[in-house]
Amino acid sequence: MQKHLQLFAAALAAIAAPGAAMAQTTGISVGPSAGTDGIGADAFYKISPFVAARAGFRYADISISKTIDDVRYDLDFGFTGGLAALDIHPFANGFRVSGGAYFSGRNVDLGATPARPVEIGDRTYTPAEVGVLTGSSDWNNAAPFLGLGFNNGLNAVKRFGFQAMLGAAYIGDPDVTLEATGGLLASDPTFQADLDKEEQRLADDLDDFPFHPILSLGFTVRF
Repeated sequence: MQKHLQLFAAALAAIAAPGAAMAQTTGISVGPSAGTDGIGADAFYKISPFVAARAGFRYADISISKTIDDVRYDLDFGFTGGLAALDIHPFANGFRVSGGAYFSGRNVDLGATPARPVEIGDRTYTPAEVGVLTGSSDWNNAAPFLGLGFNNGLNAVKRFGFQAMLGAAYIGDPDVTLEATGGLLASDPTFQADLDKEEQRLADDLDDFPFHPILSLGFTVRF
């Protein structure tokens, strides 16, 4: 009889052990991340072993040079904002499917000072005629995203975890503005008409990238 009781107690302990370990992971975890969506931090709230709510903050500031329609532009990409998402863990392990949105401003400031004759619109102009080109490009304030990733800090017993995500955010079509200052033809109607065409071509070029790729890595600490 005593042997049977010992076996029964051992069976109960084996059944209860996974639940006890799972209970230890219930709560909040936070951690930094960095990737193509910028640098920032995320906070996770475990709703169940299969679902976690996530909120985060991102900051990015990247400068590059790019030739667009015969003009060499200096481009400054900037993003400061937050994100909200649901992470679905279909197997109650580290693998996750994520969906949500990035919020707030995503913009590009651009500038060019031609050092040689360049084509603006349908005509070629000298640097003295063009002067300095400045402009900006703004995208939607909300950018929905989908991704696949990993976060072993949700259902693991360990306090520290690793997270990663691969996906894409839909940023839509940009709103582009372009103007010229300091040139000999700054107020010339023909030049202004060509500048409007250049603005549209610039918008068309940026329209080729309605999706922003996301690849991010980070770690988490569970409380």
